[in-house]
Amino acid sequence: MICKKVREQLRHLLHAPVGYLEQHTETALAVTTTLKTLLASPVADIVTAIIPGELDDMVRDRLVRALDWAVAALTAETECRGAGIGERVQCFARRLAEMRPDLCDAVLLKLAALVAAQLDDRQHQQHVYDLCTQLFYTASKPI
Repeated sequence: MICKKVREQLRHLLHAPVGYLEQHTETALAVTTTLKTLLASPVADIVTAIIPGELDDMVRDRLVRALDWAVAALTAETECRGAGIGERVQCFARRLAEMRPDLCDAVLLKLAALVAAQLDDRQHQQHVYDLCTQLFYTASKPI
């Protein structure tokens, strides 16, 4: 019964028009992948370092706001409350570096899903972004 429901939901999702969902998911994954590589070597301006350079200014601004919202959603109320987004993301990166690798990967995937949802103006329910992010991430891994 539950497998049938999941199969129907997947079928519906795969046949539904997704607009910019694919593009936003790829952008969000690019940000979190870069963030993961920077965990071992801190940089002065982490926000500039993790945002893909080929984005125009309007998309870059939306991405920064989405990243700020997602980091706030994933941290405790009193954690990572810096004056600017750079300080908050730096704090978030320090917390990630302290995590087990599998937990860090899970948090980064959730971060990517939250960023993709914000970039897409939350046109779908969050579980759609979670699923798409996981699918794109899995598809990008070498077999």
